[in-house]
Amino acid sequence: MRCPQCGSSAVLYDHVRGERICTQCGFVIMERLPEPGFGCSSSTKTERTGVISASDLTQHDLGLGSGFDISRGVPPSLRAKLRRLHMWHQRSRVRGWDDRSLREALLELDKLCEDLGIPKGIKIEASVRYRQARVKRITAGRDLHQILGALLFITCRARGLPRTEGEIYRAVSRRSTAKRKLNLRGFRKMVKLLTRELKIKLPRIPADDYIDRFASQLRLGGRVVDRAHSLHKSLPWRFVQSKSPIFLAALSLYIAANSVGEEVTLDKIARGCGVGVSSLSKNAVMVRQLLAGE
Repeated sequence: MRCPQCGSSAVLYDHVRGERICTQCGFVIMERLPEPGFGCSSSTKTERTGVISASDLTQHDLGLGSGFDISRGVPPSLRAKLRRLHMWHQRSRVRGWDDRSLREALLELDKLCEDLGIPKGIKIEASVRYRQARVKRITAGRDLHQILGALLFITCRARGLPRTEGEIYRAVSRRSTAKRKLNLRGFRKMVKLLTRELKIKLPRIPADDYIDRFASQLRLGGRVVDRAHSLHKSLPWRFVQSKSPIFLAALSLYIAANSVGEEVTLDKIARGCGVGVSSLSKNAVMVRQLLAGE
């Protein structure tokens, strides 16, 4: 595979982030790559081999229970019978209400990860943290989707995977079936509660990681990315320390795109990065004045 920006063949696959990254210019070529699973053949999608996988922490029974799939070549009459057997087999794997609630939670976590393009390594770590939260009785009486979204955000942040609060919150809101509407403030409170109870220290993700990700989403060129990185490094510390990495990435990309002559609107950058248009405009003027005064 070659990079579409610089044409280099030095492309690296990041297993933790689930992305292909050009090591020459830093461009994120492809996101949301499918996870290669056990028994999948490269020749056909339906062909499978009899490989027995190890324990899976994303399953309520750690993947130690038996399972079977229904082949497409089975006659319709037999297929209906096998579907009923499959349904009762899935029910037999769940022993009580505790197992049932854990299974439902891990299935919802799997759907959230699929919507957000979260790689399997992050999903496994989030499922382990959910089990820890259940042991400490943190999940009792609280909204399941809000807890899962907060755990996903915490795990992504701990592993340096650039995912914003806004995109995880929107994915959680789409999946939530609660009568009471979720809000971003409650989501942030849940993140603080889980980090305090589980004793997790969240590192600050560098703005450079967000620059690469937002540039890939907005389809900006390699010149804009290089200029945005150099612009971010040249910003004074007194200005950087009071701003979030996401806002700094959006600001650097907007000013860099204008400086190299690439046509991109303020609204497009603000929507793609999840920041306010007016704040971005005011700070862009401030940064230009700071750079002109140096």
